[in-house]
Amino acid sequence: MIAPLASGRVLLSPASTLTQEALLRAGPVTDIVAPNLFHTGGIQAASAAHPQARVWGPPGCREKQPGVTWHGLLGKDPWPHEGELPVFQVEGMPGFHEHVFLHKASRSLLVSDLVFNVVDARGLGAWLIFSLFGTYRRLGVSRLFLRYAKDRPAFESSLKKITALEFDHLLPGHGAVVMNDGRAALIGALRERGVRV
Repeated sequence: MIAPLASGRVLLSPASTLTQEALLRAGPVTDIVAPNLFHTGGIQAASAAHPQARVWGPPGCREKQPGVTWHGLLGKDPWPHEGELPVFQVEGMPGFHEHVFLHKASRSLLVSDLVFNVVDARGLGAWLIFSLFGTYRRLGVSRLFLRYAKDRPAFESSLKKITALEFDHLLPGHGAVVMNDGRAALIGALRERGVRV
């Protein structure tokens, strides 16, 4: 996912399956971000393709990927794009450290694993995995994701703040974009799992 900004160009959550050619097609990148501890696998290749870019990750990223030169920790170090692309942590998930971003210009919330929306999933493997997650061919919060919410009050409090943000569109890292009704769709998906927002 690329977030174009006046102050830079941010590459969010580069997949570990991306080739160098695909990474270079992203254009000039100023910042590369691992939004949670589950999305650090593609960071080393992305930073090799864009050696001038600053690399950001959640707490614990240095231990998980010690071969990467990390320039800053999300939520700890000053984020240079706060005015255009503020970052928000989903609290209460110490082993996960999910972060979401609000792209103010487009009124879009960019998320990684908070919700899935793989509506065109095909094959037995996809059916099995996404059915276990409770996200098969629909927008939903993964049951696996919720297992990492160890501090439920902190988790719900942070999600109340996130769902109160001004956004229309929801851009999940896994699946199709939800245009115009993104905020309502996110709230509905969270409430379906019993999250009080």
